[in-house]
Amino acid sequence: MTVSRALVAVLILLVAACSQSDYSYMREGEPFATSLVQDVTKDWSSDKLVAQADPRMLKVFPESEIKKMLAQCAEGLGPVKRQETLAGRVSVETAIPGKTVLYTIDVEGEKANGRITVKLQKLDGEWKVLGFWIQRQKSTADK
Repeated sequence: MTVSRALVAVLILLVAACSQSDYSYMREGEPFATSLVQDVTKDWSSDKLVAQADPRMLKVFPESEIKKMLAQCAEGLGPVKRQETLAGRVSVETAIPGKTVLYTIDVEGEKANGRITVKLQKLDGEWKVLGFWIQRQKSTADK
């Protein structure tokens, strides 16, 4: 085997190992993300989200803003009846050292449906929330 073929083989093995590691990281965080969304949307309590928030998130999105956002969601979506995790992905960013995972979770509320995106990072063995976004989905009543 030539040097270039050997190098290509090693690179392929490294990519495969990295993607398996990323997949494991993503799968590991999914139960936390699912549980977090369920806990927060049960009564739209900011306390549950703030308790799991990374200090970096709270620095740019303080607790008072989180309370306001979740109160608007409680009004707009109502109690959540069902949720479904659609996707997860692992990313490496320049602004945040280390790997982060991003989950997209659809929720069905009594008044409207929404899509929640949660960004997590595992620090010192614990998952922490770096971002929490909620988007109201159009319903048939909106047409």
